[in-house]
Amino acid sequence: MICPQCRAEYRLGFTVCADCDVPLVPQYEISAALEVPPPPAEPGDPNEDPFCAFWKGDDRRLHAELTSVLDTADIPHKTVRRQDHLFNLNNYPAFQIAVPFSFYERAERAIKEAFDLDASDPDAVQSLTASPLPSDAYGRNHKLPALLSPHADEAIPGPPSAGDTSDSFPEDANAPIWSGDDLSLQEMLTASLNENRIYSRSETTSERVTVFVQPADEARAREIVREVCEGCPPS
Repeated sequence: MICPQCRAEYRLGFTVCADCDVPLVPQYEISAALEVPPPPAEPGDPNEDPFCAFWKGDDRRLHAELTSVLDTADIPHKTVRRQDHLFNLNNYPAFQIAVPFSFYERAERAIKEAFDLDASDPDAVQSLTASPLPSDAYGRNHKLPALLSPHADEAIPGPPSAGDTSDSFPEDANAPIWSGDDLSLQEMLTASLNENRIYSRSETTSERVTVFVQPADEARAREIVREVCEGCPPS
């Protein structure tokens, strides 16, 4: 037994507190009364209500419209912006919107209503892309003006096969400049070499890939590899 005022404990058989002169109560009733419910999780709490990916894409206008709808619906959100400054290769989406887990379904409903999407489609939000060009404007916009179009002989980064020339042979490229197991980095290196008109080839052995160039291009190619891997300009 326990006194509800001074919290003094008594053995069974006592019914009144000797100091406060009030009836004693079972101790479990006091313990239950003292229990305080935990506070509700804050939106975005990494342990209780973490942010989760909601939409990702490259269209700046669409990103602004989506965040405006979320703001109007009082839904917390944050955006991760990514940009590859080295070669401007879009390895990641430019914008990624995240919302707290507890707000995910509410955010989906708000976006689907605002953009008139199929409410039963779980991928409807992510399927949103930039609006297509009007049909009457397509003929005027699908091609750059002649003065802005790149010259046919200008080196432009392309796929790993780009940059091959008819006077180069695979056996001519026998100077190794890089080796590793990161295929995405190998593709970036190959595109960078092609951009600088350096012929290259790749060999894959034992789950590793090696990039070779012609001996005459080895020094310049190693500078490009260092620039890509370490993010520092060539000396």
